[in-house]
Amino acid sequence: MTPGSRDFWEGRYAASAADGTSLWGEAPNGWVADRVAALAPAPGLAVDLGAGEGRNAFWLAGRGWRVVATDFSPSAVAGMTSRATAAGADVGAVVADATAWRSPEPADLAVLCYLQLPPEALAAAIARAAESLAEGGLLLGIWHDREDVARGLGGTMTPAIRTTPEETGAAAAGAGLTIELSGRRDRETAAGIACDCLLIARRPAPIDA
Repeated sequence: MTPGSRDFWEGRYAASAADGTSLWGEAPNGWVADRVAALAPAPGLAVDLGAGEGRNAFWLAGRGWRVVATDFSPSAVAGMTSRATAAGADVGAVVADATAWRSPEPADLAVLCYLQLPPEALAAAIARAAESLAEGGLLLGIWHDREDVARGLGGTMTPAIRTTPEETGAAAAGAGLTIELSGRRDRETAAGIACDCLLIARRPAPIDA
């Protein structure tokens, strides 16, 4: 079973559900939360692609967003569905591949949080996210950077499913988005310094004639 594959993640999420534990906890990603909190527009529709257990999706719903959260793991989606029902949260969970799924309703926000894929697959996921956005909609992306292997918290993740600002920025631009931020940040962890790849991009609104 290849780390990062559908079967790999289904096994991890199924085991976590059986144990009554969580792989990632309930707190949202701090960078995503900070960026969303700084947005001026009122909450609308958000899509969380590769949402896992839904930590970002449920945080968004708690702040008034309508959320569609996708993951290719049926166990992860079943867990999000059960949690949404129990909490009365406005989170719809869908079993879907982020490289192929696009929102049937234009979204105001698309989140890709540590959706680690090989370059071509990641470019496809970014393109689908771009196609899901309404005019003026925002994409927030954060990934483990490939530089992490050489100078940071290498861990067990292979370089093939890490990325760089150059790759994610090119994918977003190729999908017709306007880049607002493409870069890196160092992040302290208990095991050392990790390097994240960051992307903020927007679907342009048409220019009035």
